[in-house]
Amino acid sequence: MIKIHHVGVAVTSIEETLDFHTRILGMKQYSNIIDDKILKVRVVLLAIKDQPAESCLLELVEPLESPSPIDNILKQNNRLYHYCVEVQSLQIALKKARENHAVVALRPTPSALFNGRRIAFIWTPVHYLIEFLEK
Repeated sequence: MIKIHHVGVAVTSIEETLDFHTRILGMKQYSNIIDDKILKVRVVLLAIKDQPAESCLLELVEPLESPSPIDNILKQNNRLYHYCVEVQSLQIALKKARENHAVVALRPTPSALFNGRRIAFIWTPVHYLIEFLEK
């Protein structure tokens, strides 16, 4: 069984987007805003109020500096750009993905947002990004 951990949305301003989601949609900020210097992005997690912590979260992702991995996504006005699944082992998940014609877009990297837990991104053969978050 897979669990979708979060859906990632590229934004030009976390503060403006956070304000919209909390005031208009009634969401709550789930994490601090984190500057991830390794990934060159600012990130924050949002949750739906009154939902259990294991519900799917929303990740807002803003460029921290240029070039940033999400620059092209923002230029294309493609805001909803990935979803993330938790996996037991990045090594096994990436091996299985490669065997099924996915391309590793980001090799295992520690994530500041997830307290150093490793993440990896794949580009699927059907042309979208999936992020793996190692448990």
